[in-house]
Amino acid sequence: MKKLSVLMLLLLIGAMVTAGCTAFEGTQQASVTDDTLYRSKAAYESENYVYAPAPAPQATRAAGGYDEISSDKTGVSLSEQKIIRTADIKVEVINVTESAERVKEVAKRYDGIIQSSSIYAGNQNRYSGMVTIRVPAERFDHALAEISSIGRVLSSSVQADDVTEEYVDLAAQRDSLTHQLAQYNRLLEKGQNVSEILDVQKEIERVQVQLDRIVGRMKYLDSRTSFSSITVSLSEPAQVEAPGGYSLPVVISDGIAGFVDTVVWLFIAILTLLPLIILGGAGYWVYQRWKNRSE
Repeated sequence: MKKLSVLMLLLLIGAMVTAGCTAFEGTQQASVTDDTLYRSKAAYESENYVYAPAPAPQATRAAGGYDEISSDKTGVSLSEQKIIRTADIKVEVINVTESAERVKEVAKRYDGIIQSSSIYAGNQNRYSGMVTIRVPAERFDHALAEISSIGRVLSSSVQADDVTEEYVDLAAQRDSLTHQLAQYNRLLEKGQNVSEILDVQKEIERVQVQLDRIVGRMKYLDSRTSFSSITVSLSEPAQVEAPGGYSLPVVISDGIAGFVDTVVWLFIAILTLLPLIILGGAGYWVYQRWKNRSE
């Protein structure tokens, strides 16, 4: 019984010592943490680090000479979509040359431009050609319908590519680079030595190159979405062929040519033999008169 009481007493003393050590370590750790935070904050304030919130986007003329596109933060209206529309159409016509001119007239009538035009001759004097025009996007459907009426449509395809997401991303990059460029220009004005000025100018050139590339891409997308392309392939109908693989017009043409060649050959032969015929006729007439006198 005495041994059991001593054992319980030792266990109680050990538990109290353990609890006291744990509480002391917790107090020390909290003290160290608070002291570290206090000293970090003091060091931060002593080095004059000032937090500045990001500037709100402004609808003004940006640095570098680029105009903001009036809209939301990205420079693109949420209701405006950037769609690139293109069409490829194959039309069979009676006369390729005349039809190509009609396609060009459609482009001019709808305030479009003629991008390319080519006409070439194929087998059996069959002409074919290709004309590519660009018309304002809002007049794309009317121009395509008018072109389809110049002959028999063999095939037609219309494609629409949505580049709105790319345009919005480019606008966001442009705004960010424009802000960076303005910041670098302010730093350049405050440069104290040649080394700092050179470093800032290097960064300005880097940002300017990226900005020019993005603005150029945006202008290209604006052009492609503002004007839609229509490529028209023109061809003349195939000629009717006679049995045996011969073309009926070619057979008639060859027959006429053969007849003319035969007449010409006979005429040449008659002219060649005419002196002999005259001499033979004269000799026969003399012989007949001599024979009559002899009788």
